[in-house]
Amino acid sequence: MKKLKILVVSSKGGVGKSTVSMQVVAPFLYEKNNKNSIPFYEFDDENIDSLSYGASNLTTREAIDVEEFVIMDKFIEILSRDEFCCIDVGGNKSTSLCLDTLDECGMVREIDLVVIPILDGEQDAINAKKVYARLKQIDSEINVVFALNRVKNKKYVKYQFDNFFGDVRGIFDDSSAMLNFIDEKHKENYICIDDSDMIKYSRKFGMTIYEIAVEKRDFISEFEGANTEKEKKLIAFKNYVYQNTKKYYEHILKACFAELDTITKEIIHD
Repeated sequence: MKKLKILVVSSKGGVGKSTVSMQVVAPFLYEKNNKNSIPFYEFDDENIDSLSYGASNLTTREAIDVEEFVIMDKFIEILSRDEFCCIDVGGNKSTSLCLDTLDECGMVREIDLVVIPILDGEQDAINAKKVYARLKQIDSEINVVFALNRVKNKKYVKYQFDNFFGDVRGIFDDSSAMLNFIDEKHKENYICIDDSDMIKYSRKFGMTIYEIAVEKRDFISEFEGANTEKEKKLIAFKNYVYQNTKKYYEHILKACFAELDTITKEIIHD
């Protein structure tokens, strides 16, 4: 079976690359890898977001400074390995330098899927279009999926992400909508990542939603040993997070995994 190498990239900061990488891509690959930890490489010279997941066992994490004299060797080394892996590339100049390097050394062809996170703002769509165009320029056959991040309600996602889908109301000019610039084979390649406080709280515990959700815990029974108000509050809050991460896993993450399964099915069985 082909071991998937997934690149998460966006030239715009603040679109949730670390959320997409750690909360969705890492557990997806973890399940594909028979629940063995996944190598996780973060190319960023400004923010090492994966440090927020210090208690996570899904990945073995390596932070890499984005220096042009270093990253070509690192990309060749990483992409030559026979392993599942997630590569998270920082925004701004990190994106440009990493994509240029992947183009120059030709190792972009070892990447099985590129995930482009996007929020619902106009500038987000503009930046996503630039990244997509650059990827297509590097490799016309590259496989791409868009991660629509912080979705408020999946049922009405086309209203929220009108800069991606086009104006469903028929009021505004949607000639600049993202879908007008996407190859036909990529138009259905998107996953919806619902906004939730569980993303924030899981990071506070240093773990992913997936890890908390699949734990077998009975927090209610722990009330018996709680003696102080503070202890009871902590147990109650942990139980609240546990119950809601299970719901998020069942209703959101599993849907994302299924979509990624569909998109990567042919790649995996090549």
